[in-house]
Amino acid sequence: MIYRVHIGIFCFFISALLLAGCSTSLTKYDLQEYPKTIPFFEPISLTYDGKQVYLDTNLQRAYSFAVDTLSYPMESCRGVAHIDVSVTPDNAPSSWNLGAAFIPFWPALPISETWHYRMEARIFCHGTLTYKVEFEESEHLKAFWYGRMRSDLVNKASQEMHRKLLERLKFETHLTRNTDLNLAHDY
Repeated sequence: MIYRVHIGIFCFFISALLLAGCSTSLTKYDLQEYPKTIPFFEPISLTYDGKQVYLDTNLQRAYSFAVDTLSYPMESCRGVAHIDVSVTPDNAPSSWNLGAAFIPFWPALPISETWHYRMEARIFCHGTLTYKVEFEESEHLKAFWYGRMRSDLVNKASQEMHRKLLERLKFETHLTRNTDLNLAHDY
């Protein structure tokens, strides 16, 4: 009898640890380590759910590394950037949410949502706005279990959106254009 109680308590604690919520980190980038450099951008802020935080040092370095310093030399140019994060549910709340109201460690709370990152970056050379760009990236997230598995999915989606933003910033700042693309079709 005592062994059953101990096994039950042990199983409860193991399942609680597995299903415990792990915090999401929208400001980190663990896909590649970037060398220490002088930051091109001022600390890049990220706004989510009304709260503003700053990007991790490695992610800040990644955004600085993406800018073409031949076109925008660091001696005379600096950048300012900001990322807005929003989440859009793809459908109405599920009836599974009723379970969470009665059982505190309800393991299944299916969600289907789309995460949107909107980045605005500006580059100033000699105090004058030289370059402005806005990017939008989104990732669809569909999760069933609550806790660490869901947090890992959100973290992977966040890193993927940062990777895409980095690639787009790198591509756009390495282009040398002598005319505005919006006016090019008139010629």
